Amino acid sequence: MDRKSFELLYKDAADALSLHHLLEAHNCIRGILFNIENQELNREMESISQDYRMMLAFMEQGGTDAQRSIIHRNLTNRSYALLDKAARLYHTNNEKDIYAETCKRLHAETQPEPIGKWLNTADLLREKLEEERRQNGRPSLSAEEISAFYTAYDTLFEYIWTSPLIRPDEAELWRNFIERQDAGEQAMLVSAIMLNIQRYFDPQKFRILLHLCRSEKTQVRVRALTAAVFAYMQYEKRFTDYPDLAEGLSLLAQDTALKEELILLQRQALLSLETTKAEKKLQNEIFPDLIRNKNYQRNKMGFDQMEEDLAKALRGEPNAEWEQMQGNKQLADNMKKIIAMGKEGIDINLGTFSSLKGFSFFQSVAHWFAPFSELRPEIQNIFSGQAQYNPIKTLMEAGNFCDSDKYSLCMMLNQIAPSQREMITTQLGSQIDGNTEGLKEIANDNRTIGSTYRNYLQDLYRFFKLYPHKAQFNDPFKSDLLFTRYEVLNSMLKTPDYLRDMASFLIKRECYQDAITYIEEALKYEKADAEILQKVAFCYQHIGQPNKAIYYYQQADVLNPDNEWLLKQMNLCYSALGRCEQQLSCLKKLEKMNPDDARLISETGLCLMQMGQYEEAARRFYELEYKGERVIPSWRAIAWCCFKMGRLEQADKYYKKILKQDKVTWEDHLNAGHTAWCRGLISEAVIHYRNFIKLYGNKRKDNTQPLLQPFDDDRDELLCHGIENLDISLMRDLLQSLENPV
Repeated sequence: MDRKSFELLYKDAADALSLHHLLEAHNCIRGILFNIENQELNREMESISQDYRMMLAFMEQGGTDAQRSIIHRNLTNRSYALLDKAARLYHTNNEKDIYAETCKRLHAETQPEPIGKWLNTADLLREKLEEERRQNGRPSLSAEEISAFYTAYDTLFEYIWTSPLIRPDEAELWRNFIERQDAGEQAMLVSAIMLNIQRYFDPQKFRILLHLCRSEKTQVRVRALTAAVFAYMQYEKRFTDYPDLAEGLSLLAQDTALKEELILLQRQALLSLETTKAEKKLQNEIFPDLIRNKNYQRNKMGFDQMEEDLAKALRGEPNAEWEQMQGNKQLADNMKKIIAMGKEGIDINLGTFSSLKGFSFFQSVAHWFAPFSELRPEIQNIFSGQAQYNPIKTLMEAGNFCDSDKYSLCMMLNQIAPSQREMITTQLGSQIDGNTEGLKEIANDNRTIGSTYRNYLQDLYRFFKLYPHKAQFNDPFKSDLLFTRYEVLNSMLKTPDYLRDMASFLIKRECYQDAITYIEEALKYEKADAEILQKVAFCYQHIGQPNKAIYYYQQADVLNPDNEWLLKQMNLCYSALGRCEQQLSCLKKLEKMNPDDARLISETGLCLMQMGQYEEAARRFYELEYKGERVIPSWRAIAWCCFKMGRLEQADKYYKKILKQDKVTWEDHLNAGHTAWCRGLISEAVIHYRNFIKLYGNKRKDNTQPLLQPFDDDRDELLCHGIENLDISLMRDLLQSLENPV
């Protein structure tokens, strides 16, 4: 059986089971088993089928059983388990990817109970390490013992990741073993369980995750909750047949602290989606600004100074000199945005470290999930020595780095000759000397629960986006990461306060459609106030639904009348809908609040022109001309108002002033031509029309559009001023002959 046929059978079986169509599912599973030839799985298939046939026969005879739904659920779960066992066996027998190769290496049938051997080895090494810490304050194991320790846990990671479905007694063994470990090793093994469940769902391993979600060790709890949530999102349909697992997940929300952590996880998961945007901003705006900026040339500050200032910015320390330097406002603004993104939790380091994932260290899947430890043999030489103060260690603690990036930094330092590395360390020490208290404060900030979630999500993002064989894994960042789309997660979080906070968060992220969902859900539980109505209206406005936006803005206006921001938004919506009278009402209120706002006076004048109130419109543009603000645009408006009101000499006066300016448009020549013609100055009109044709021919975006299209569009304007239809046709032909002389 080829891979495509297998995938079709697997999908059909899983879909049938989710619909509780067991006979269809069993036929698909038999198709897979036929090509595997495993007697144990075939016997399990026959056992399930026989039990199900008996259930159907009992129903046919009119029998009733109060336990029928439980029995059916049990048969469904057994079918799911059989399907995944068969799929795993097919995978390992027929594929040559990293999962299959690791599985063959660690789960060969000839190895008797290898898990017990590795668990015992890891326990012995851990106990020795703890004993050394108690006696000497820090481990003093030999290089061979340290290497054996981490090799054992790397192997355990791979074993758990590729392990088959386990029994309850095995799950108990695993859970007890994991809880005996230090936080770092526990966390690493939790990630292995996450990868294992991603490949094939295992209810026993999910129960381990639920248990570890309540761990007192922050690092372990963060990884367990993340794994449990991601697994539920991937297998949501299955959880209807595992009510105890769904309930176990739901019960976590009864712990207030865990509920807050779930909210942190939601925020960080959504922020991870902005990583690409942050990277583009760095590459397309920030770095080019640095390169182009004259104040940052080598002869001005020195290349080293430039790098130091950029590093400060990425750590969250803006250089005050940026704003003092003339012409550096754009640079300062961009850097402030990046600093704000970093503080908010957006990943701004991916681009910097993505090129540092090619070291052999990252060939191992386990190493992408390894909590940072200076004892790891691959980097131990960087932290060796008797000095109590290590600047690199200080940088690791104070820097805004996830564990994966810390290893990348160490691997890069490993490539440098020891003498050069020592020189860099000395220079780094002198740079941060005197600022140790500040760095300690930053390091403490990086130890918060929020920072732990941020760093772990960044570790995950790097693995699923940068690992060389990433295509062989199910990327959770490609799925819908909005928790309220999932029934159990929604029930855990759905409170008015949460819905409001997440709506504000999503609006800031410009996820307006999702924000609407949250706000409208919140409105089911509490009475609307002006703020929440403004927010939902703002969202509708930004997804191109001004009608709905106006509906909510009007309600907000009743609760908070004459609010300047609200009036501005309503003005935009009315303008988009072409509802000029309502727009004018908003603009006049805004004019009273800001009587000297030139942009507002101009906008009100344009609205009056659309309504045909040219006299009142002209007065506003005369006011702007008098004040010397927006002068040339005001001249254009005055000239057109005068033309519409039949004041042709006044219109001609303003068009002559406009045509003496540097930036003249084709519209200026066209309108000047209309004005001259209506005054009876045909020769002058032809000159203006000829200039219009020349400019329009160069400026038009669509070359297929006729050159005289704007002239044709103004036919009614000319008719209103007494130009005969025949004369317009003759003038058109005259202009066309000028365009294409015979």
